[in-house]
Formats: sequence, C-alpha cells, structure tokens
Amino acid sequence: MARLGKKGIFLTFIAISLTAAFIIIFTPSNVELKKDIPVIKARVSNINEFVVDLEKVYLERALEATGTKAIIALIEYMENQNEFLLNFEDDFKDVLLTGNLDDTSIMVGDTYNDWINKIKTTADSTFSIDVDFDVVDVNDVQVYQIRPWFLSVDANVSFTITSETASWDKEVLITTKIDIERFNDPYYLINTGGAYINRINKSSVKFNEWNLDKVKDHISYGTYTHFQDSKAPNFIMRFTNTSFNSSCCGIESLVNPNGPTIADEVESYADYLYFNHTYQNRCDDIFNVTIIWDEFNDFELEFEHLVLYNVSLDDVEACQ
Repeated sequence: MARLGKKGIFLTFIAISLTAAFIIIFTPSNVELKKDIPVIKARVSNINEFVVDLEKVYLERALEATGTKAIIALIEYMENQNEFLLNFEDDFKDVLLTGNLDDTSIMVGDTYNDWINKIKTTADSTFSIDVDFDVVDVNDVQVYQIRPWFLSVDANVSFTITSETASWDKEVLITTKIDIERFNDPYYLINTGGAYINRINKSSVKFNEWNLDKVKDHISYGTYTHFQDSKAPNFIMRFTNTSFNSSCCGIESLVNPNGPTIADEVESYADYLYFNHTYQNRCDDIFNVTIIWDEFNDFELEFEHLVLYNVSLDDVEACQ
C-alpha cells in the first residue's frame, strides 16, 4: 500500500508537470493576441470611418464637381456648334462618365470615373488598403430637377475595400445637388448666335414685391425668378429649346430690348415666350410697357406677365 501511495503521488506530480508545460507553451501566443486586439480594432475602426467618408463626402463631392464641369462643357459645346441638344439627360451622362459627346472629347481628365480612380490611388497610398470600383456607366446615373435652382444627380456606385484585417463590399446611391446659378443660359446663347450672354442669377424679389423699379432692375441685370405653378421651362429644358411649363422648377428672365441682336418685334419679352415667338405678330394680345420705354424702348408683355410683375394697365398702351 505504501508503494502504491508513493506511485500515485509520483503520477500526480507528472500530470501536474505536463499541465504546467502545456500552459507555459501556449499562454504566450494568447497573451500576444490579446495585446493585438486593440490595435486591430483601431485599424478596423479607422478604415470603417474612411468607408463612411467615402460614401458621404468623397464620392458626393466628386459627383458635384464633375457634374458642374459637365454642364460647363455642354454649354461651351453648344455655343461652338451653335445648336441645341437633342437629349440633355443622355448627353450629360455621356460627358459626366466619358468626357465625350458625339465622338468629340469635350472634358478631358475630369470625368466621374477619372475622379473615382484618383480616390482609389489616394486610398491605396494613404491608408494602405485596396479599393476596387466597378466602372460607373450611363445606366447608373440619373439627372433631374425637383427644385428651381438646383439640378439633382444620382449615381449608383459599387466598391470593395480590402485590408489585412477586414473587407467591405458595398453598393451605394450617391446623390448631389448642383447649383445652376452662374451658368450661361443656353436659351440666350443659341437663339442669338452667342451674341447675347445671360448668366443665371436668382432675383431676390419675392412674388408679391414686384413694382416698376424692380422690373427695370430685373431687365438691366438679367436676373431670373420662379413663380408658383410656373409656365416657364426649367434649366434642363433650356438645353433643348423646350418651352413646356415646369410648374415645380420653371425659371424666367426678361429679355433686354437693348441687348445684342434683339430686334423690335411684336413679342412678349418674357424670355421663353420671346425666343419661341409665342406671341409673334399677335398684337391684340400684347401691351406696350411705355412707362419704361425711356430705358427699354419697345419693351412689351402679354397680360399674364403684366399681372405677375404687378404692372398697372395705366402704365401700358395697346399694341398698334
């Protein structure tokens, strides 16, 4: 029994020794892993912040910048060709993504896909991560108006981000707004052969504040206004010489009769009516706003615009 007791003690000692050895062997790696966890978490968190900024900041700002440049390029192309576009939406998307229109390069190095590649290069060099974008094509982009003074542009973008610690695979809708102020109005450019340049500049006059002095300023400075339930075309329509009403987004100016190539004609001088000759030779529907003829000789409006601009019938004469 004594010998058995000593043998049992010996076997227990061996078991404890083996257990201790296993603990000594395997514990260091677990300790190192625990030490690495905060570092890994920080790395993942930093890249995740980059992913959020990519969606909310970088891709959106790139879309706004390239969309703005695409509008400028289209207007310059129209001026050079002296003709309206047939389809603004399709032409805008082509220029935005390829820089080309009708097999002509009109925007080099500034397409949306160019900027996406610049973002990729910067991410690779700054964050040491691999960013892969699917090429955006025309079916992924929409351009439209729901507000008078802004274009809305949507782009579907898919990308994968991979690092040594994690990966992201996302498809996102990037939306931006482009302020239309300061763009040249295609209506004036093409209808006057480039002689009369009128930049879109929003009037500060509210709909119920119009008077003769403000109307004269409106003509002099070439400003634009939006009336509720507007019958004027919106900014997009002006690229295709479309004069249908856009109740949400129609904008209009008053043509200056002293402007280049503007002839004395029987017309309403509301820009979209003037350039599309809506009231041409319809003298019975036109009024001479003679009270301002000392500055704007031959200026005329139809009855609806007399009301909109608060011009009294006492200040006008019938067309003759």
